[in-house]
Amino acid sequence: MEVIQFGSFTLQWSMLVLLVSLIFGIVAIALRLKMENVPVKPWTEWASTIFVCILLNEKFGYLWDSPSIIWNQTKALLFLSGTSINGNILLIIGLIAWTITYIRKHQLRYGLLLDVAAHGLLMGLAVYGFMYAYSGAPAPYLTPLPLPAVMAVSLPPFESIMSLLLLVGLWLRKRELGSYADAQLAALVAGVIGMLLSYLFPDDKPIVGLTALQWVSIVMLVVAYVITRTRERVAAVCVEADVVTSEASPWPLGEHEAADEKSGKIG
Repeated sequence: MEVIQFGSFTLQWSMLVLLVSLIFGIVAIALRLKMENVPVKPWTEWASTIFVCILLNEKFGYLWDSPSIIWNQTKALLFLSGTSINGNILLIIGLIAWTITYIRKHQLRYGLLLDVAAHGLLMGLAVYGFMYAYSGAPAPYLTPLPLPAVMAVSLPPFESIMSLLLLVGLWLRKRELGSYADAQLAALVAGVIGMLLSYLFPDDKPIVGLTALQWVSIVMLVVAYVITRTRERVAAVCVEADVVTSEASPWPLGEHEAADEKSGKIG
């Protein structure tokens, strides 16, 4: 199942899988926000915009390398799809810049952003692998289970199973959104497991000395470290603020007299 035909419009199976995975990711974000009674609309709008940008890049990303197709082979746009390195880089830079602008404009919290992003990514990755297992094809870029080939392609890849288990664990913990707790755990687990997988199933195509999975794992571990340090600083500031408040606040009326009575100083 490589291509799905709708008249003259061609939809590749890989794009359909990506489409469904992103939709499930947005649904997971919305459900988690409703569990905490957090307004859903600004975050679903943010996630939906990223969803549309990723799909457009998957469909028309190749135009960054071959823009002449637009005026030379216009009809080919209906059935051609693909990405390019330049398009992927520009997409990442653009999404980061737009996200920062969106967060500032709507006065949202970065902690909440990272937490809901963790839930969306985990759900999307789980659905991505399960859909490929349903079709009986190996999921690109993911690690199949160490089983015979016939059984491995019919089962979800290792990353999808771990993502689903981790997502269930986050939902059962029910940590407050915006505390960085969910993002911290997700980044740490993803970094550690990804690094272990990179040694168990080495890739033959290193990039600047490391495989793509190792680079992604390092980024996840760095993110986990930065989040940990951020949480420590926030906790230290909160403790210091509590101490200052307790020292600066005056005693309520009559508290001095009560203290004198307990110490024997009456009248």
